[in-house]
Amino acid sequence: MEGLLRSILGDTTIAGLPLAFVLGALVGAEREWRQSNAAGLRPCVLICVAAAAFADLMTTRVDPSNLGAGFGAVATGVGFLGAGAIMREGASIRGLSTAATIWCVAAIGAQAGAQETVGAIWLTILVLLINLLLRPVQRLIRRRRPPNPSPEDRALEG
Repeated sequence: MEGLLRSILGDTTIAGLPLAFVLGALVGAEREWRQSNAAGLRPCVLICVAAAAFADLMTTRVDPSNLGAGFGAVATGVGFLGAGAIMREGASIRGLSTAATIWCVAAIGAQAGAQETVGAIWLTILVLLINLLLRPVQRLIRRRRPPNPSPEDRALEG
């Protein structure tokens, strides 16, 4: 795939951007299909492509000894986006899977932008498998687990 992108775009490092677009769209489409609009198609593509652009800049124009700081800054920035997806409603917390997916999409984009094509594709496959296959397992576990006792019940138990 990388050879095809290089033949279309020339010998340039931006070849990771179209890959990030496609991989981000795959994750985003799954989110749209299964989760309504929480971190759906457009946000996943935008986050993935932006992370790829940052990774491309870092790997081609930054001193290799500073790459860790650059990738750390991207991870931190995306962490703020993910934090915005987390909501607390009473005793329950919602949006953790959305936040984790946002972080994974950024990692996919960073790998694509750093020309780590195989890693980006494998991470995309893992994210899709996690979001598709573990959801029913999670529901099954939640249905079968014992109910959480209320604080009042715990106080009565001693």
